[in-house]
Amino acid sequence: MTIATVIDSSIFINFFSNFPAKPFYDIEHYSNLVIYPVCNAFYPLWPWLISSLAKPQTINDAAFYFRIIGSLLSLINVPLFISLLNQNIKSYKIIFLVVALYAINPLSIFRMIGYTEGLFSTLTLIFLFLLDSLKTTSKISIRFLLVCISILALSFLLSLTRPFLIQATLSSILALISILLISRFQNKKTFNQAFKIYGLTTLIIWIGALLGYCIYGYYCWQTRGDFFAPFHDQKNWGKQLGFYPVLFFIPLTLADFTSIYLPVIAFITSWLICISVTIKKLIFVIPRIWQWILLFAYPPAFMAFYFVDFKKVNFSGKQNNLQEINLTQSANGITANYMFWFCIYFALIHSIIIVFSDQKLTSLRRFIFGTPYFFVAIAYLSQCFPSRKVSKLLLWLLILSAIGLVQYWLDYANGVWIG
Repeated sequence: MTIATVIDSSIFINFFSNFPAKPFYDIEHYSNLVIYPVCNAFYPLWPWLISSLAKPQTINDAAFYFRIIGSLLSLINVPLFISLLNQNIKSYKIIFLVVALYAINPLSIFRMIGYTEGLFSTLTLIFLFLLDSLKTTSKISIRFLLVCISILALSFLLSLTRPFLIQATLSSILALISILLISRFQNKKTFNQAFKIYGLTTLIIWIGALLGYCIYGYYCWQTRGDFFAPFHDQKNWGKQLGFYPVLFFIPLTLADFTSIYLPVIAFITSWLICISVTIKKLIFVIPRIWQWILLFAYPPAFMAFYFVDFKKVNFSGKQNNLQEINLTQSANGITANYMFWFCIYFALIHSIIIVFSDQKLTSLRRFIFGTPYFFVAIAYLSQCFPSRKVSKLLLWLLILSAIGLVQYWLDYANGVWIG
């Protein structure tokens, strides 16, 4: 923001004024909810929090407090994210680079300009911290029950902040299935214990998320006679289930295109790593420079070329000049990490839901890159490979992201839609 302000001083004036000259984007809707609470597609916790803490009297005042409190939450996110990664990531270099990438990627702007990303990300990091703490619990105890109650409360709050119920339900189920499946292949004796601990955790996440939505749904039913009004409102905006194959090959924007494919690539990489450490050792190939460019310019082409190289080194048996890379010991750690799998699936399901319900891919990029789930997954995947190799890629991404963030702030100052 500082660099963008040097280029365009109006950013500072508009951001810290309660009489902004530029459009609010969705902040206008949230600000209206502070002054005139109603049931609609926007969830109530964020407006209620601003109303309770700041008690604004006008829409402009509400928008101002959204930005200020959102910015404070965005700053709080950084030490929370560091604490979360520090529990399992052994490389301080990877921790620093991934947290920096999370903090200054272009879509981090939404955590500061007053959208729900600031609050949602803060609650998410606490929620993930609790999920990760379960790995040190060997049996159901008082400590375990206290953690479960806290997870229930966080699920409840997240479900009142923005759509969370479907994503959390599917992510927790798939995370549980993944851990149990991998445990079977590893012939571990911990299968029953994992089923007991993470099965109960999954159930608690469902209950918390369901209770959160039911409270808002009941309010909608009381005021509008429609328990599912938030979903119906989104449908009225043109969102409906459908298959839009053109989205997979012709990008609307580069940011949206990478938002579709990067969660998929992370998901595939996760399972290839698990197969390599549990069933059959696989050889991973370092993409060539032109392939790295393709990854962020046209991901489907990257996937096609990399698949050819991966197949060549693992199944053809022919000589090649491809550069191989070995997995580290940390690769074994992700196989039974419930929190890691939850993050992988949450980002993937978020992407799938939007791709199959919105031809314009509205909000997809900020749902993926404005919240922590994808970045947590990237941090865990990064430590599965030699940190020296991964650090170079993360550093280049950090530089490009910083440039992109400046451009997003300039676009925001000029009223350009940024997602």
